[in-house]
Order: sequence, then structure tokens, then C-alpha cells
Amino acid sequence: MTLVASILGVKRKIKGRMDFDKLIREGLQYSAVLRMKESLKLTEQELSDILGVSPRTLIRYKEKRKRFSPVESDRAYRYAKIFANAIDVFGGEEEAREWLHIPQTGLGGRVPLDMMRTEAGAQEVEDLLGRIEYGVVL
Repeated sequence: MTLVASILGVKRKIKGRMDFDKLIREGLQYSAVLRMKESLKLTEQELSDILGVSPRTLIRYKEKRKRFSPVESDRAYRYAKIFANAIDVFGGEEEAREWLHIPQTGLGGRVPLDMMRTEAGAQEVEDLLGRIEYGVVL
């Protein structure tokens, strides 16, 4: 949980998923989403696609210091959580980031970052990471 909080740049004490649930329902601040974007080395377009908002909306959030909606915040959390999982599996940020950005045979040749846009796809990515961690890659 602390790695996920770090990826999101969350300053408050996070003890578990209940704390993340509260944070997501309140809406993440722009700085948290920006930190996640920088951690994953996403482009502005990738970030807007992930969150389901236009690039112009991202600019408005920044300018008005507006919090993201719970839905948008949940999407950012999903990416931070899976990135943290990949860091644990691969042993480092760079290795995890690279893996998330390239097509994976275990995902039918699809790119994990693209798959993670839906909950079903995110679960497939998490399952593949679990198989890699335990040496059960098909």
C-alpha cells in the first residue's frame, strides 16, 4: 500500500484499501494524478485516455485545482496499484514500466497499459503478473 501511495504522491497516512477508498471517493488532487503520470512516463494523451477525459479537461483541473471525480480517481488508482505490483514482480521501476508499455504474449500480444483501461483487462494484467511471479507463464 505504501508503494501505491508513493506512486500517487499521497502525503496522508494510508493503512489499507479502506483509506484508499476514502481518498478515491473524495477525488484525487491533480498533483496525485500528475505524479502517477510521471511515474509511468505517460504522455498527456495517454493520461487523458486512461482517465476518460479530454486533454483540455486535464488543463482545467490543473488551473482550477479541481479534484478528479471518484471514477477518474479510481482509474488512476488502478494504474498505480498495478504499476506497484509490476515493480514488486520485476524488481524495479524501469523494468516494470518497460513491461507495461510493450505487447505481452500472455495477453494475446496486447499492451498491458491499454488492457488496464477496463477492470476486466486490468484483472488479466494482474493475473499475468501473478503467473510471472510464480513462474507459471504460458
